[in-house]
Amino acid sequence: MASSLRALRPAAATFARAAAVRPASVASRYVIAFSRSASNDSTDSQPKKDLDVGELQGATFKIEPLRRVGEDPATMRARLLYQSRKRGTLESDLILSTFAASHLGSMTPEQLKQYDLFLDENDWDIYYWATQEPPLPGQENQHLQQEALSEQKKEQQLPPNPRAGEWAQTVGTFKPAYRPVPARWKGSEILELLRTHVKEKGMGSKGGMAFMPRLEEYK
Repeated sequence: MASSLRALRPAAATFARAAAVRPASVASRYVIAFSRSASNDSTDSQPKKDLDVGELQGATFKIEPLRRVGEDPATMRARLLYQSRKRGTLESDLILSTFAASHLGSMTPEQLKQYDLFLDENDWDIYYWATQEPPLPGQENQHLQQEALSEQKKEQQLPPNPRAGEWAQTVGTFKPAYRPVPARWKGSEILELLRTHVKEKGMGSKGGMAFMPRLEEYK
């Protein structure tokens, strides 16, 4: 037992040094607060509520965003530029880094504050809010029906003669359920700018979003 502990000490020391010098990243936007999520208090008979920022479905803790005060505009733009590029998914990296390159330098102080709050949202939520078309009037709850159908399909057996190929049963067959925009971002100028950016820089457009743009310095 003692020899095993001695063997672990070098690895533990290396991890501690790495943690001590690790640069601030997008993860530093959050602190974890253990509190019962509001989503856990809902029942099947109650309408689903929007998850608050930092809440996870079924979780008993909330990831509270860090709030920074006293930043000058140049510092704030530099931080938001970095946090637009260092996300949790490649899709968000590409969308938000190109968006920041196009709009961050010309944002007003109020737009900067809104964009700062927007970056606290979950990466996949941001991605789907920016890329999915909103439902037609009268179809706002269609995403709930899609989720129910998806669960039913999972319980069904595969077709008797599936297509050949390693990815044949997934490529072109997956359609994610619509993710409704929460009330706090409905009518948001930042979200509308992001949606316009996605349409203008989408597949086939000049420039596109295949690569992150070069870093810029805002003064």
